[in-house]
Amino acid sequence: MSNALSHLPVFNAMQSEFMPYKDVWQAPSHLKLDQTRLKYSAIFRRFQGASSSQANVVASQQDPIPMWIADMDIPPCDEILSAITQNLRSTYGYQSLDIGDAVAKRFERTTQKSSRFKVESGDVVDVASVIGAIDVALHTFCQPGQKVMVLTPTYSPLTEAIKNNGLTPVSIPVIQNARQIQTRLSEVAATKGSDKSRQEDVEGVNATIDTSAFDSAAAAFVICHPNNPTGTVLSAEEQRVIMSFCAKNDILMITDEVHSEFAFNSSNEPTLIPMFGAEVSNKNEGRQESLNGGNIHTHQLPRIIHINSVSKAFNLASIPGASYAVIKDKTIRETFAQAINSRHLNASNLGKVALIAAYEKGSTWLDSVKSALSFNRKLVVRFFEHYGLSVNYTMGSAGYFLWLDLSTFPSHLTQPNSIASVDEALLGDDSRQPLKYSPVTTVEGCIERGVIGNDGATFGSPHHIRLNLACHPAVVETALQRLCFIS
Repeated sequence: MSNALSHLPVFNAMQSEFMPYKDVWQAPSHLKLDQTRLKYSAIFRRFQGASSSQANVVASQQDPIPMWIADMDIPPCDEILSAITQNLRSTYGYQSLDIGDAVAKRFERTTQKSSRFKVESGDVVDVASVIGAIDVALHTFCQPGQKVMVLTPTYSPLTEAIKNNGLTPVSIPVIQNARQIQTRLSEVAATKGSDKSRQEDVEGVNATIDTSAFDSAAAAFVICHPNNPTGTVLSAEEQRVIMSFCAKNDILMITDEVHSEFAFNSSNEPTLIPMFGAEVSNKNEGRQESLNGGNIHTHQLPRIIHINSVSKAFNLASIPGASYAVIKDKTIRETFAQAINSRHLNASNLGKVALIAAYEKGSTWLDSVKSALSFNRKLVVRFFEHYGLSVNYTMGSAGYFLWLDLSTFPSHLTQPNSIASVDEALLGDDSRQPLKYSPVTTVEGCIERGVIGNDGATFGSPHHIRLNLACHPAVVETALQRLCFIS
């Protein structure tokens, strides 16, 4: 066993699998030099309240692991950087590009021919940000005092946008069963994966929408899909039920699909998922479908605003990369576009340059990143299996988050002989001491041990923490060790 990796037994055991991705992630030592990144520079300012008398905890606080902001520890692809640089050197003054063709061609390449609708260039409205677009849509199409449904748990800015517009959020729970919460070792062992690459790969999540919470009086339904933080991808059946209910009751649908590029099948291998509702088959029109006992007609299409961006998929938050709305309904599209224009909330020219370069030339880069994320997801599962830890967690079928229920850590290890020693050399501490199983139980405890994640309470789920896995796998395992052990 390599001395450099002996303190990371899971990562060490996966070295041969890691080799194809060894140049994807920036090394932790490099990242700590970049104090302009918010995930590093804002740690102590935002999380300065944590304290502890334990020496090992204090040491951890001095060298925290930032896993709270949803960006990736990898530079954007060279083709995007070249396009941006060339644009800056060759243009000046106000500029305007049309991203409609680039977006339409992107969906044409990644959507099944059996899809229920085709994205046309004229369907696209460019916007400055996803959350800004959602805010404008709510303000434009809803009246203060109306109700807006939202899946829970969900990204807190979505519920904040609802409240800030004087609207009342109505929570629609997504019930995660055991199969979704804890990935089985047998699934991870299938490293060869499946040749299947589309919706059937992600329908096995077995999430169930509580349709009894649907409110026919709601003005809109805001859906983060894939869900942030759980990574939940709804099956075609569940999407059909939602769309049918919204169509029947004239409820506007607003979908935040920003994490849709990062999809994985049941073996944690990269796959693809379609735009929300695109795989709801036309052959089912005119019949009745049921989910949890609800009979809903499917012969109508709802009013729907699909919102997406290249900022997350291509790690372009600092530019930012352009966002956009895809709206098939002409009246809704024109009204929304006018609202965006009147508020000067269109995407910047540079953001559009980045989007066009990403969608035309960034596929190879994105495939490499998705494969590296696939490795990290497998490492997480093998970590808990290595120590025999039966704890409730999910990474869902999309995204790069670990959603961990801190209240479910067992009191004892079932495989105590698997405990190694800890060596923090990778993150700046040369000490090596035996580990003692002592799991954290609160988000504050995570922060005290130097693992900075997002408090699940802000998503509507106390006792949970969201951890960003888009970083070097050695950092991922080090963070998990801190959560489970002390020295």
